[in-house]
Amino acid sequence: MELFVSQFVNKIDKKGRVSLPSIFRNALPQNSKNEIILYKSLKHNSIEGCSGDRIKDIADRINKLDFFSEDQDDFARSILSEIIPTNIDKEGRFLIPDYLKKHSNITSEVTFVGQGHYFQIWEPKAAIERQKKSRARLIKKKKSLSSIIFPIQRSYEK
Repeated sequence: MELFVSQFVNKIDKKGRVSLPSIFRNALPQNSKNEIILYKSLKHNSIEGCSGDRIKDIADRINKLDFFSEDQDDFARSILSEIIPTNIDKEGRFLIPDYLKKHSNITSEVTFVGQGHYFQIWEPKAAIERQKKSRARLIKKKKSLSSIIFPIQRSYEK
């Protein structure tokens, strides 16, 4: 499985379309190269995008929550009811719905940010600020890749 990696800034054209970076298109599963799923981020004023396979995984996790719990209802209502399947044209362009642009303060340009199994779409200045805050938090808490890799390796050794 390919991953969504790196960052790219792209302009929105006169018709309201934006090009999905080719490296992101290549990360989409073979069976759904012409479609991405978009939804509001639950954490930020940004948009999250992924493949239909990722949404199925998210739906499966939501389905494992207690059916009568508020968590189950909140996640289903806040993610599953708001997803927008979006078609990618032959040139790799797609439309971002107006309500998602408004949610993320996007006007004429976007920044695509790879997040591994999904990606984010940000207003470019907000993307820069978020990157700075994330890195500063890691440095302040003295986090390194070994802090997440070694606990995983130890769990495999058991």
